[in-house]
Amino acid sequence: MKMKHLLHLSLLLAMFPYCAVTSNQSVSVSKGTAAELQNIPLTEKGPIVLKKIVASDWLADREGLINFKDPKVAAAGLQPGKEPIQIYFYVIDHPKFGRFVVDTGMADVFRKDQKEWPVSGIVASQMNIPDLKIHTTIKEWMAKDPKKVEGIFLTHMHLDHIFGVSDFPVGTPIYTGPNEPGDSRFLHMFVQGTTDRVLGPNTVLSELNFSGKEEGSKINIIDFFGDQSFYVIYVPGHTAGSLAFLVKSTTGTQLLTGDTCHTKWGWENSVTPGGFTKDQDANVASLNLLKQIAAKFPKIQVHPGHQSFTAIAPTK
Repeated sequence: MKMKHLLHLSLLLAMFPYCAVTSNQSVSVSKGTAAELQNIPLTEKGPIVLKKIVASDWLADREGLINFKDPKVAAAGLQPGKEPIQIYFYVIDHPKFGRFVVDTGMADVFRKDQKEWPVSGIVASQMNIPDLKIHTTIKEWMAKDPKKVEGIFLTHMHLDHIFGVSDFPVGTPIYTGPNEPGDSRFLHMFVQGTTDRVLGPNTVLSELNFSGKEEGSKINIIDFFGDQSFYVIYVPGHTAGSLAFLVKSTTGTQLLTGDTCHTKWGWENSVTPGGFTKDQDANVASLNLLKQIAAKFPKIQVHPGHQSFTAIAPTK
């Protein structure tokens, strides 16, 4: 590219500063207690009933899901192309504190004509809509299982993790990682309006506080309910405030990685996501932390952000 073209591009980018993922208000909240990895008990099972719901099947660009700059990708012979993925949400039923969900699946509006979707034309053009096959929406799921949802945890605020928000009652608390709502990227210039519409007007987001007791210090893990059953893990990298979750369920210890790792292959080979990730170095550190956590529990069940290790029948 000629120098004058580079200058023109630089001037163009300077005219459009980075933009937050949403313009919605957020507040910092302190929940649970700080936890250290070495102090998490080795007991495999706990009181939480965990359900993993397949909201839809989809296809995504493999170069976005897997970091093709990692030498292990070439060694494995992986090629660019479309990768089958799924969109999930997880139901957390705690015997004392009630029901929560992790991520939000798909809202019922996505069953309607595309013209009614809360998605801009430019975003829709990048969504591989013909490949999106919805199995169940939040509205359909809640009609079958109408227990009140006490709160929503977002692994992060990419659209495929917030598409179901509008089906939950207005005012349902929504928890994110630190600075996730304010995560700034040039791409958000095109996405922010859609994100705001998907979240709905006047939605206030609660940013979980991962500050340590000493001024300026940070923690990585929160024991959210304070009973060693549900741990929220701060894993920045894919986005500024990405979260993962360690769940002591009635069927064993479960790790929900969020998009710190998208795929089964990525987890097995310790390879981070590719172009969909904001900060590769931070993502590597966060993936290493999740690997350390998983290594502590021999029977742990790991759930990458968009694929499963065992076949899961769609919930209809």
